Amino acid sequence: MRTNEKIRTLGLAGLAVLLSACGGSAEADDPAEVPEETVAEEPSGPASLVGEWRLVEIDMGDGEDFAPSEDAVPTLNFTAEANPTGSRIFNGSGGCNRIMGGYDAGSTGRITFTSGPAMTMMACPDLVMRVEQVFVMGIEAARTYEIDGDRLSIDFGGGTLQMERVVG
Repeated sequence: MRTNEKIRTLGLAGLAVLLSACGGSAEADDPAEVPEETVAEEPSGPASLVGEWRLVEIDMGDGEDFAPSEDAVPTLNFTAEANPTGSRIFNGSGGCNRIMGGYDAGSTGRITFTSGPAMTMMACPDLVMRVEQVFVMGIEAARTYEIDGDRLSIDFGGGTLQMERVVG
């Protein structure tokens, strides 16, 4: 992602956070008084995806797999909360940098990260940065997901993000 695109993404994500943090006026509390085009539709996605997941491994199609170091594990937290565009909100860590954005997930196993990931821009050791780079690439290119118990697999075409649910 080019610098201008990153700045635009961070700006849009910041705007979404600001808009979601702002309280509505008394008139907006009554759905009958809200213009129809501003009423957000219910975001799609199964409840089983909601929660925090940590990366176990990135299985690359070419055989070059990546495992996070113990002290820098990428995570994703999928929420049921919708952003102003109607997508659900996700946040987490790439292992070094904080990430956030929006996602849509259907019960058919399709997943799209609709905005973001917006990221902080800290530097970390090379191995941590390499895992984070591939992890974020996987998020940006995500196509499908599958949940099997406490395991989540996100297919991104060139590989699969293998994650496990964080319990407690």
